[in-house]
Amino acid sequence: MASGVGNGGGNAASSSSSSSSGSSDSSSVLTELKIYAKGTKAFFGDDELAWVQAVLTEKTVDEEAKKVSMTFERKLLDATANDNSNSNGEMQEYKFEATFDELASKKKTLPPLCNPPLLEGIDDLTSLSHLNEPAVLHNLQVRYGMHNIYTYSGIVLVALNPFDRVALYSQDTLEAYAGRMRGELEPHLFAISEDAFQGMVRDRKNQTIIVSGESGAGKTMSAKYIMRYFAAAHDDTALAAAAAKVGGGEASGMSHVEEQILATNPVLEAFGNAKTTRNDNSSRFGKFLEIRFNERHAIEAAFIRTYLLERSRLVYQPPTERNYHVFYQLLAAAPEADRERLGLAGRTWESFHYTSQGGNGCIAGVDDAVEYANTAAALDVIGVDRQRQARIHALLAALLHIGNIEIGGGASERTGASVGEADEACERVVSLLQIDGTLFRKWLTKKQIVTRSEKIVSAISRAQALVVRDSVAKFVYAHLFDWVVRTLNEALTGGNGGTPPASFIGVLDIYGFEHFEHNSFEQFCINYANEKLQQNFNRHVFKLEQEEYQREQLQNWTFVDFQDNQPCIDLIEGRLGVLALLDEESRLQQGSDATFTEKLIKQFAATPRPAPKTPMAFFKRPRFGADSFTIRHYAHDVSYEAAGFIEKNKDTVPDEIQNVLRASGDAFLGDVLSATAAESGTNQQSAGGSGAGSGAGAGAGSAGGSSSASAAAGSRLSVRAPRKPTLGTVFKHSLASLMETIEATESHYIRCIKPNDAKAAWRFDAPMVLSQLRACGVLETIRISCAGYPSRLPIPEFIHRYRVLLPASAARALLGNNNNNNSTAAATTTIATALSGSGANSPDEFRRLANDILLAVFPEPDRFQVGLTKVFFRSGMLAVIEKHRVERLNAAASTIQSLARMHQARTRYQRQRHAVLVLQTATRGMLARRELRRLRDTRASVAIQSLVRSYLARRHFAETRTVLTRLQALVRGSQARSKFKAMREQKAAIAIQCVVRGYFARKKFTRDMYLVVRMQAYRRAVIARKQLDKFREEKKSAAHFKEVTYKLEGKLMELTRQLDESQSRAAQLAEKLRLADREAKELRATQSATIDKATAELRERVDSLQRAKEAADAQCVELRGELDRARQELEDARQQATADKDAMDTQRAELEKKLADLQRELDDSRAQLADVRAQHQQQMLIQQQNNSSNNNGGGGGILSGGGIGGGMPADKASSIKRSDTHMAATGGNRWRAAAGYAATGYDMADSSGLPALSAVGGGSGGGAAAAAAGITAAAGGHGYGSSSHLMPPPSAPASTTTHASAIQQQQQQQQQQHSQQQHSQQQSNRRPHSIDHARPTGGNAAASSKRSTIGGDEGRTLAKMLGSLGGFGASGATSPTGGAAAQLHRSLGGSTILEDDEASAAAAAAANGAGFELRNEDDVREMLEHDDLLIAEVLNELIGDLQVPMPNVDAEYSPPDLLFPAHLIGLCVIKMFQYNLARRIDRLLMSTIARIQKKTAAFESDYTSAFWLSNVFELLSIIKTSMTEHQSSAHEYAESERAMNDGMQYLESLLSDIYFGWIKDLQKRFVKLIIPGVVESEALPGFTASDSGFFNRLMGTGPRESSVKIENVLSFFNHIWRSMEFYYVDAAIMRQIMSELLCNIGVTAFNNIIMRRNFCSWKRGMQIQYNLTRIEEWCKTHSVADATRNLDRLLQLVKLLQLQKSTEQDIDIMFEVCDLLNAAQIKKLLSIYAVSDYENPIIGVVMNEVTRRAAPTEKADKILLDTNDLNDQVLYLTARKVPAIETYIPPEFRMPRVRALVDSQTDMSYDDDIDLDIDGGVGNELLEEDDELLEDYDEYAPYPHQQHQHHRQQQLGM
Repeated sequence: MASGVGNGGGNAASSSSSSSSGSSDSSSVLTELKIYAKGTKAFFGDDELAWVQAVLTEKTVDEEAKKVSMTFERKLLDATANDNSNSNGEMQEYKFEATFDELASKKKTLPPLCNPPLLEGIDDLTSLSHLNEPAVLHNLQVRYGMHNIYTYSGIVLVALNPFDRVALYSQDTLEAYAGRMRGELEPHLFAISEDAFQGMVRDRKNQTIIVSGESGAGKTMSAKYIMRYFAAAHDDTALAAAAAKVGGGEASGMSHVEEQILATNPVLEAFGNAKTTRNDNSSRFGKFLEIRFNERHAIEAAFIRTYLLERSRLVYQPPTERNYHVFYQLLAAAPEADRERLGLAGRTWESFHYTSQGGNGCIAGVDDAVEYANTAAALDVIGVDRQRQARIHALLAALLHIGNIEIGGGASERTGASVGEADEACERVVSLLQIDGTLFRKWLTKKQIVTRSEKIVSAISRAQALVVRDSVAKFVYAHLFDWVVRTLNEALTGGNGGTPPASFIGVLDIYGFEHFEHNSFEQFCINYANEKLQQNFNRHVFKLEQEEYQREQLQNWTFVDFQDNQPCIDLIEGRLGVLALLDEESRLQQGSDATFTEKLIKQFAATPRPAPKTPMAFFKRPRFGADSFTIRHYAHDVSYEAAGFIEKNKDTVPDEIQNVLRASGDAFLGDVLSATAAESGTNQQSAGGSGAGSGAGAGAGSAGGSSSASAAAGSRLSVRAPRKPTLGTVFKHSLASLMETIEATESHYIRCIKPNDAKAAWRFDAPMVLSQLRACGVLETIRISCAGYPSRLPIPEFIHRYRVLLPASAARALLGNNNNNNSTAAATTTIATALSGSGANSPDEFRRLANDILLAVFPEPDRFQVGLTKVFFRSGMLAVIEKHRVERLNAAASTIQSLARMHQARTRYQRQRHAVLVLQTATRGMLARRELRRLRDTRASVAIQSLVRSYLARRHFAETRTVLTRLQALVRGSQARSKFKAMREQKAAIAIQCVVRGYFARKKFTRDMYLVVRMQAYRRAVIARKQLDKFREEKKSAAHFKEVTYKLEGKLMELTRQLDESQSRAAQLAEKLRLADREAKELRATQSATIDKATAELRERVDSLQRAKEAADAQCVELRGELDRARQELEDARQQATADKDAMDTQRAELEKKLADLQRELDDSRAQLADVRAQHQQQMLIQQQNNSSNNNGGGGGILSGGGIGGGMPADKASSIKRSDTHMAATGGNRWRAAAGYAATGYDMADSSGLPALSAVGGGSGGGAAAAAAGITAAAGGHGYGSSSHLMPPPSAPASTTTHASAIQQQQQQQQQQHSQQQHSQQQSNRRPHSIDHARPTGGNAAASSKRSTIGGDEGRTLAKMLGSLGGFGASGATSPTGGAAAQLHRSLGGSTILEDDEASAAAAAAANGAGFELRNEDDVREMLEHDDLLIAEVLNELIGDLQVPMPNVDAEYSPPDLLFPAHLIGLCVIKMFQYNLARRIDRLLMSTIARIQKKTAAFESDYTSAFWLSNVFELLSIIKTSMTEHQSSAHEYAESERAMNDGMQYLESLLSDIYFGWIKDLQKRFVKLIIPGVVESEALPGFTASDSGFFNRLMGTGPRESSVKIENVLSFFNHIWRSMEFYYVDAAIMRQIMSELLCNIGVTAFNNIIMRRNFCSWKRGMQIQYNLTRIEEWCKTHSVADATRNLDRLLQLVKLLQLQKSTEQDIDIMFEVCDLLNAAQIKKLLSIYAVSDYENPIIGVVMNEVTRRAAPTEKADKILLDTNDLNDQVLYLTARKVPAIETYIPPEFRMPRVRALVDSQTDMSYDDDIDLDIDGGVGNELLEEDDELLEDYDEYAPYPHQQHQHHRQQQLGM
């Protein structure tokens, strides 16, 4: 049996073995006393603080008297002190005195030692060097002060309740622990949950998580978070829902079973939890939740078992406590419509006896109305409809009214109890339960005794009636709780509760050990269950310890013995144990609590001194009183009051009351009672048999067998009625079933600790925590570990850390050189080399080396054991060897310091001596040189004086002469300038006078003219007014004057209209007519202005004329004359306009006739040119055929013989590159023409930016002539689109042939010159041969300012679009001329194609399409509109069968070589758009997108992804450029524009799919490199970080070097970058991809570092910073330095690891430097920071200040960074402007239709150039004249004419 120190604390001396010899004991004691050096800290007991630390100040060891005396001191703290800095200066002294014999015999033990600062706040208690009770308590207190509530203790997770909301259960934290091994991250209950899940998956064994602790320790919340973890961690569809649930949202994304599992919490909390003095939400029952998984390890069901519901709480609550939550929820939020029916109207919790006994019905921070809504919603989720919820409310209300039933009567049975007929509460109960009121009142106050002959009914006392009343309430509520549990199980299992699951994980939330002032039957059962669980726990720990020793093959060890509590369990459940005697007494008619106590004392306390390990040793009789007894439990001695044991164990309700309830008219109440009764009967039979209850039995056990067993009476073949099981028996069997389940599974333990009774946040009550540590078994685990070898280290880590202790002899033996004076240092270097992996040392050599080190420190071999892979130490020995290491290092440091100081002093002396000598020499030399300098200065001064004086005299003379000369020049110049100035002023005055006089003369003339005109106008107006007045006077009516005015205005308007008509007709003439029109317009404008002005003035003067009527008589006469003159002038102007119009009509007719003649001449000329061209093409074809026959096929043309290179062998033709040959004479013009014609509105690029088209002729006989002949070779082929067979071309006359030869020679000369220029430009623009070189950036690809948003909603799927367009390739489906097969039949002269599928048709067309030709625009339109084989060629050749070119250093690829699919598809789309073929555009683009999407769906290669990403972006840019520069506003193109816009939208979506799909694939592969390559890689020498965590040592992962280096990360970057660079991926996309990868590094590394203690050290920070610097350098060299902003938070985190953390000033620096980190992240990092050697722990002032700063925002701050969710991102790119379409087709591609489409455009452009050259200047003159004539009709011509004009300009190369 392992022994402890004091109250359970082991120490450095407690683990050593004792010896029978006195000398051996003395030596052992002396060895132990060596550890206690001056300044050593030790623990001492304290009443208030449990344990305190004190420092050893004095030590006296008397070896002769064999005595030891030690004095320790500690500073007393102020009452408000929180750390050691707040001491008041007073010292408290502790003395320890003992003899060696007392120490050896363990009568006294040495004070427990404190652990070194390095281990302060360690996350695993078993890693403490001094593993004892005070050290465990102190470590927990330190971690709790750092706000770390979770700590490992071996296999146990210790959880301290913070009584505050902590950011430890967010969705990010949940995802961080998913898939991680236990010990890899910080301690957390998620780690335990994940360990259980992985154990179930890996070992295929069921798991159990046991959550225990006293009330208020946080068991319920821990179990709730564990269930939430299982419901969300390994279900991708539930991740978002879990996040919403954590944040208070709705879990809409979870499966129904997972929602139901989470919904069980509010239901069970409402019906089974209550407020106690220790906890506001205390579970008053035990719960075992069995989460069931299917074969795919997904949650499929769940099952709940409950244990020992505290039914007495329903009828009684101590002060400050409450009843079950559901009653207060019902009273707070029951609907108003139901309140009257339930009898709750106007009532609160104070109105009912069952809810008002505690005196407080409210909980701070809890709204019962909100909880009521949550409970109702949870019941809806599990399938309880509103109707059944209403019946549940009725039962609950009836229970409340039962407590208010007033029972009268006397205290004796004679007077009897009674219930009033008018009792309101009783009437309400009868109404709600629908029972017989008379019988209910009767049996509440009566009892019935059944004898053999009769039934006797007698009265009972009031006290007995109250007991019956309360038992009825408990009976109904217990059955209701069982019904709720059964309903939950039915919902969770789907009715298949009996089907065994594939695997399950059980979560046991059970009450902890309870010890109150008054303990009754409930505490007895609870402590009995904890005894069973503690026994299981001890055996589990013992088993693991023994297996570890056996696995490591330790020698000379015995099995660890531990304090087994089996005798205590036998005392409770033995054959004559407490439960057996209690059942026996309960069955007796006259049994009482007193007789039960007497039997216990008689049975177990009869012997004064019982045997140590017998049940009697664990029983104590009370000193006073006979109604109590004491049991010595493993945690504490507990005294139980026997009062009430018998009644609670019976827990019976009279059969008559049960019959009344079962006869209820309420079907729901009958269902609750009958179902539970039947279940109880079944369990009763199983309990009487094997005693191992099933799941159903355990569930019924929660009711404690409170229901009657009468329903099972017929199940036994006996006259005797079945015996009712007592509550103790049922609980015993259900507990046995639970233990069988736990023992059959792999157990995981979570011990919840309540840190204080006040429920204050972050307050640590050390004595209270210590008592719970003893009760929960954590210290017992430590005792078991201390009895063996509690400390252990992997051998490589041990040698790596303690190699400095290697003795010199072992070092020389290791080196094999006995004469080496530096053997220890050399051996250390050798060991380090071997540990790094470069040495070839065997495990045996490592074990031998470790043994040598240990023997040098420990002379006694029993202090350690060397296993196969680990070194095991007795308790405290690890601290001893650590002390030796520190001493050795300190001694070495002192030696180094002395040598260094000696070297510094000697160096300083030698330096000073040398300096004195140098100073003396320099001083003497300086004095000599000074004297020499004085003599030289004296001699030189005389010579200088003479020279200076002569110089000054000469300078004075020269200056005087210069002054006089300059003075004369100035005077003369001044006189000349004055004279010149006067002359210039005189001339300017004359000019000004001339101008001013002219200006005044003109101004006077203008003013006079203005005054004359105004005077005339005024005079004429006066005369007109007088004439008007005269007319009015004559007519004596104003109407006459108005009529005259109206007639005058009408005539003016008529003249104006006629003038407008003449001007409109004149505007239609030629340029001469337009000049006349402009003059007419000016005339009209002048006349109109004059008339309008006069009319306005007349109208303005009407009123004044009326006032001056008498003076206007004479003026009217004059006005009439003026009107006559004006009328005459207008008539003359009309006649002149009519004459001009006639002349213009005549001239227009002549021009139209001339235009018709010119048009006829132009048509005749074109016809002649067409004949010449046809004859010339026939001549070239004959010449080509002759050359082919003469040269044996070496000079084939471009399209002859099946396409480019037709005359060559197939293997040679496919291997030729365009950049390897010179530009043919014909290729340059054709390329230029194709670029100009196919641009369709693009900006023409500079000719230097266009790639050259190489001639593909074979042999030396081909030459330029053969290449030129190949241009028109296709002209002799078949025509396209004709309905009849092709006719032979007409023969050409001799003159035409001669003329054609001259044309050929002229063409060759021009094309050769252009070829040389083009080839030189191509050589200068070649791409580098290797992808390692950076791609040159040219200026031809200018980016457009228009942005494209990619990643939007598509609107409809591609499948729907393709379905609406119809499939192509089917015979006769789409072609109006009989289908693709009929077209191919006509084009091949009657040959038949039998294949039905598009691939076969395309192959046949390619094989027979050597002579495929498009003669004119009609043929092109016909093919684009009806030929499905064109689309088949594009889909198969350019996408489906295309092999992506791989990077090769032996070959070079230019952009046309890699982007030709995008350009060829874009050419087809743009041509379709020119011909307004909207449906064909839809079909081609949708088919292309679908085929590319299928091609890139797998992301099987980075090369494929980069190739298609680049081509899709290029195609999108081509189409967007075309649509951007398209200026058409014609209505008939609206459908085509719609098709193009839809295509761009789908291309954007495709680009987004490829981009994000590739990014996800890259991240999936790259994330495996981040942690080992960026965080664990130790590329910086001299800063090796050691991972010494408990689980790292347990798994044997000591100091090791990561196999993945930072170079692997950079190699990954280089691979991706070079791949994108090779395929010409857009620079913006390249930068964005690298930004995503860097963001992945920043988030993943940040979250791992902040969650793993072994990554949080300054050495690790140095390594990570070095690795990040390498990444930043890579980004700068590749021009993506801006993307490194994604690493800013990670860089600040690493910087924080390296900063000082010892003072408050350091805190200010931390928060200033790390401004991107929030306070919660800084606090989290400091709380898990692993201090290195010679660093102080971060506790006290620093941690308190950080906690204070983090408190205001801690609830809102997030610790982990959000992961980069690509599903919510949108790709924003700017489509580039494509200057021209590349029409390059690789030689090996057999695409006759695409080639014909390309060649048709280039042929037309080239042939038109030839025609113009033949006619010399005639053709140009005709076209210029034609254009000049057409300009006259530009503004009247319709849109098709403008299109034709634009097409003619393209043909001319404009």
